[in-house]
Amino acid sequence: STGINAEYGGALRSKFESSQASMNALPSALEPIDWSHYSSRVGDPAIVEDFKAKYAGLSIPRPQDASSADIGALEAGFKQEVAEYLAAANERIASFETKLANLHAEKPMDAMTVEEYLADKPELVEKIEADIASRKL
Repeated sequence: STGINAEYGGALRSKFESSQASMNALPSALEPIDWSHYSSRVGDPAIVEDFKAKYAGLSIPRPQDASSADIGALEAGFKQEVAEYLAAANERIASFETKLANLHAEKPMDAMTVEEYLADKPELVEKIEADIASRKL
C-alpha cells in the first residue's frame, strides 16, 4: 500500500511540476493586438471594430487552485510515512547487527559443549526439560 501511494504521489508530483513549469514559461500578460494592422488589411473596418469590441468584452475567469493544498498535504503524509519506515528499518538493522555480532562472538559450534550452548538460552533449556519430562515412563 505504501509503495503504491508513493508511486502515485511521485507521478502526481511530477505531473504537477511539469504543468507548473509550462505555465511559468508563459508570459504574465498577453501581447496587445495591433487592431490598426487588421483594420488596414481587412476590407471592412467595421468587422475589425466589431471583433475589437467583442474581444474587449471577453472575460475568461482564472481557475481557482484547489489542488495544491491537497497535494502538499499528500506529500507531507508521504514524507512522514517514509520517515517512519526508515526509522523502523534502522531499528531492525541495528537489531540484526547486534544479533550478528553476538553470533560472531560465540564459540564455533564444533568447539562448543551442549552446556555452553544452552548457557545463555534459558527458554530453550525449559523447552528441552519439558520435552524430557513429558517422555518419562
